[in-house]
Amino acid sequence: MNVHHLTLDHVSDDALMSRLYELARSGKQDSIETAQIDSEVYNRLMQAYGDASPDGDRRAA
Repeated sequence: MNVHHLTLDHVSDDALMSRLYELARSGKQDSIETAQIDSEVYNRLMQAYGDASPDGDRRAA
């Protein structure tokens, strides 16, 4: 399945991860499609979890 031509916000998480895996296995990890999928996955993780650090804005002394 090639998700490159689709709007990525309409592609399921499973489909994105499957395609990312296919690209990595085929040696195309430096492609534009890989970068687009990587960015979409990262954005979804940030939307779901945001700043997931236990201390939030606090920094270790």
